[in-house]
Amino acid sequence: MINRDKLVRSSALAVRVASIANGAFLLAVALGLAASWVMAGRFTTLLLGAGAGGDLAQMTAGARWMLVLGLAMAAGAFVLLRELGAMVASVSAGDPFVAANADRLRRIGWALLFLQLLDIPGYLIRWSFPALGNAAPDAGMSPGGWIAVLMVFVLARIFAAGTALRDDLEGTI
Repeated sequence: MINRDKLVRSSALAVRVASIANGAFLLAVALGLAASWVMAGRFTTLLLGAGAGGDLAQMTAGARWMLVLGLAMAAGAFVLLRELGAMVASVSAGDPFVAANADRLRRIGWALLFLQLLDIPGYLIRWSFPALGNAAPDAGMSPGGWIAVLMVFVLARIFAAGTALRDDLEGTI
């Protein structure tokens, strides 16, 4: 049975759009990282507007670390969006309560945890490269993000238990 719910269709579209945007972000960051070595100091001047008074070497190194952090963020978002897309597809197919979705939720939880932990290198970049100024990552801890990580792991457990109960029930009928 195919689910024709508008929310499911909208979610599938949103995940596709976000995946495309994440791919474009990944490509832009990878090109930026390559450009930081090819163009060196000029790259930093163009990207961050570093003038003659700024520490160009420190700004370039900091910008490169920010780009590496961006690659890690894109990788985490890729895993999250891939698993979310598969879950939405299973809901659209009409059977969301399958063991695979519990596993997908668990992988989404790990991806969210990974993304939350990227605050640490973000903070280290800000602290290690003060010449970046406002261009440095904010690296603020997000209580809502940590709650989301916990919530997704709990939902994964609920899905796993619910799926097992349903399978037991089907086996007795």
